[in-house]
Amino acid sequence: MKNDFTQKTRDLFDQGGWAEDWEDGRNDADCLHHILGRSSHSPLNAAPFNNFRNHQPEGRSSRNLPAISSFEAVSKYLNKTKDYLENIGYQFTEEDNKFLEDNKKYYAN
Repeated sequence: MKNDFTQKTRDLFDQGGWAEDWEDGRNDADCLHHILGRSSHSPLNAAPFNNFRNHQPEGRSSRNLPAISSFEAVSKYLNKTKDYLENIGYQFTEEDNKFLEDNKKYYAN
């Protein structure tokens, strides 16, 4: 994985969630994707995917999935990541709380 997530963030997803692809639930995720680009390296901005099938545009379009940057997709992944982190008992940091506030339009009420 060549991205800016810390090892600590990668380890969070290794604890039961890394293998699951956030798009289709298959156990073959092989990348940790920045949901909203590299604007934040908070774990809240991370989602595991199978790179070719569910992250790359070619794989998504061949399966008629919305663009990974669409509001629908971003909202889906951000909410799934937040739920996952809460379920594993992750304690949000100041950076995480700022990320939540800055991106509140994507989160379910």
